[in-house]
Amino acid sequence: MSRQFDVFPNPSRTGREGRPFVVDVQSNRFHDVRTRALVPLIVTSDVEETPRLTPSFVINGRRLYLQPLEIGILPARLLRNPVANLESERYRIIAAIDLVFTGI
Repeated sequence: MSRQFDVFPNPSRTGREGRPFVVDVQSNRFHDVRTRALVPLIVTSDVEETPRLTPSFVINGRRLYLQPLEIGILPARLLRNPVANLESERYRIIAAIDLVFTGI
């Protein structure tokens, strides 16, 4: 079972080079749903002027940027073996998602 803010290798082979990981942002309250809401972690930030929108994290020794504008849904069965958990960064992640949906 996936937990909120678990980081997984990107299950999409075609997108893995620029988006090596995804972060599960779905609340644990909905753990029994077959899909998970995910945000990719990308290699470079095209919007470095807005660190609130694209906060960076170090995963497996690499600096990666959250890209909440690409939030998506994938089947939970594709998510295996988390490599990290960003629970300690929850406020930065939620602030970025909030900015996408509310503009504030």
